[in-house]
Amino acid sequence: MSSETILNNRYRLVAQQGSGGMAVIYKAIDQALGRTVAVKILRPSLTSDQTFLARFRAEARNVANLQHPNIVTVHDVGSEGATHYI
Repeated sequence: MSSETILNNRYRLVAQQGSGGMAVIYKAIDQALGRTVAVKILRPSLTSDQTFLARFRAEARNVANLQHPNIVTVHDVGSEGATHYI
């Protein structure tokens, strides 16, 4: 992803912030709401694996149901082509 990548005509990816075994985290600007957000993108090598896609979606649902000052709030989950994100 380049610094000018715009995901779903909404999230402008600014910089990579971290990565793990399943995903890469980007600092992004939510252009619809004008705020800075984190976007977690599933690694391309895992997008054809239905088990990983199910785990990724389950993670989004599970975290969305949590409310705690030390846990991020999930605002959106989706995909654009083969790119899956939270």
